[in-house]
Amino acid sequence: MSSSPHAFQAGRAFRDGWNGFNRNAGTLVGFTVLAAVVLGLLQGLQYGLISAGTNNPDSLMGISVLLFGITLLQAIVGLVFSIALLDGGLQSVRGRTLVFSELFTKVAEVPNLIGLHLFGSLAIVLGLLAFMVPGVYLAVSYVFAGMALVDRPQSFVDALNSSRRLVTPHWFDVTLFLLAVFGVVVLGYLACLVGGFVSVPVGFCMVAAGYQQLLSLSGQVAPSAEQDS
Repeated sequence: MSSSPHAFQAGRAFRDGWNGFNRNAGTLVGFTVLAAVVLGLLQGLQYGLISAGTNNPDSLMGISVLLFGITLLQAIVGLVFSIALLDGGLQSVRGRTLVFSELFTKVAEVPNLIGLHLFGSLAIVLGLLAFMVPGVYLAVSYVFAGMALVDRPQSFVDALNSSRRLVTPHWFDVTLFLLAVFGVVVLGYLACLVGGFVSVPVGFCMVAAGYQQLLSLSGQVAPSAEQDS
């Protein structure tokens, strides 16, 4: 990748993301473990209800309603955890030391995140259907929309557009960076799954560092706000 001061530097994003993770490693890893436990319990409850419905067909209607409710709850809980890790990663990269409760300060953005996922996914699917290339472009361009959403009050449409504007001038460099971050997360999961409790928050911090760097390159961050570590 280019070393120009106006080019996206993946190495810097990796370094700043790792430093941000180290700043709040205990909090972020502990939160990731909590998220896995809660989602695992909900998943186990679903399997239990499915088994009960199989063994007792007469109660299938009631069990189906319960399954729907648990699935909806699981989706909401997953969104809450996503918001928390997005904000936690961003605040960590910006030099803040977090306490556990601060990870929930942006929970009110969950409805916006739902709209972001629905609208963004629809746009990507339509783009993939339109000769593939537009969908691939949008899939990368929208990656930082969640970070934009927790960073500044705005609608999900504005967050998607903000991410796209940040990424477009550096699209190829950002694509390679995101593939490398994905590799880091996957390698964590391959380490007996336990590594995922570290690699997932590390991945969020690295994406946050990439977002922070793109803001700086676009002129939206004052020099004093940049990470020099």
